[in-house]
Amino acid sequence: MLGNRHLINRKLAVALILLTTLLYIFCCSNGNKPRLNEITIAQWGQERYLIYLPLYLAEEEGFFAAQGIDIKIKFSGNDDQVFASVLKGEASFGVGDPVFTAISRERGAKGKVVASIVDGVAIWGVTNNPNIGKITSKEDLRGLKVGTFPEPSTNYTLMKNTILEGGDDLKDTKIVQAPIGAQIALIENGAADIAMELEPGTSIAESKGYKVVYSSPEFYGPFAFTGLTTTEGYIQSNRDMVQKVVSAIENALQFAHQNEQQTIEIAQKLFPGLEKNVVAIAVTRMLSEKTIPQHAVMSSEAWQKALQIRLQVGDLKEIQLTEESVDNSFAESAQANE
Repeated sequence: MLGNRHLINRKLAVALILLTTLLYIFCCSNGNKPRLNEITIAQWGQERYLIYLPLYLAEEEGFFAAQGIDIKIKFSGNDDQVFASVLKGEASFGVGDPVFTAISRERGAKGKVVASIVDGVAIWGVTNNPNIGKITSKEDLRGLKVGTFPEPSTNYTLMKNTILEGGDDLKDTKIVQAPIGAQIALIENGAADIAMELEPGTSIAESKGYKVVYSSPEFYGPFAFTGLTTTEGYIQSNRDMVQKVVSAIENALQFAHQNEQQTIEIAQKLFPGLEKNVVAIAVTRMLSEKTIPQHAVMSSEAWQKALQIRLQVGDLKEIQLTEESVDNSFAESAQANE
């Protein structure tokens, strides 16, 4: 009986040593891998879009992880819904039309833009109509039906403003709205002459025989199309975290412009359902037309253009100074430290 007791005690001791050893190994191995802070970013649309490549690049190349961050992307629908998610605390940051920070400011909400993600209107017009040539002026849109994303998207707002500025010359130019991803169908069913497309939609259409006749980046120049937004309250409570997120974006932007071929390869990996050649053409277009900015700083020129458009169509009551809704301090610090 005593021998059995010793045997049981010996087995318990061995089991305890084994358990302690396993716990030690587990703790030590985890100690070498710092725990990442999970940050939720609300993004425009219902899926990944190639125009937001800098965001995905920062994740894929480990720029977020290097800052101790693990991001979770929350697809939030149209532009107004993205910033609404940030205001409601469902996300710490938003990636979408940054001008909604200015619009919300007039309504009492304190939003801020802390980085540029897309600097330039990353939308191109395609058609299969051989009679429609290159569109380089407002007058070239005379009498056309133009397919856009739904109101109040930047795409719709810009085209509406362009038509208003065209006066009598564009009195017969019409906007045809369609859900995101349904623009080419407008051409195919005869509802539109031109479809406004993001990338890779533009390059996909081009690969199928459509021609690119309208370049919004060329038409509008520097323009605050997509920004990284948050709230003043979050900035006050989490300045270090804001800096880390913006620094990761800055690193991704610089990487994209300095390593075009590698950026193309990463994009091809991120979008495996697309033909590699389509992705290559799309990324090259975005880099060459500079819709992917070289740095995260939001220029006053780009910001004021975006405000002017919203003012003219009635979404804003009055123009604001750039610094009211844009905080470039984090982007400037990130750029200076690279």
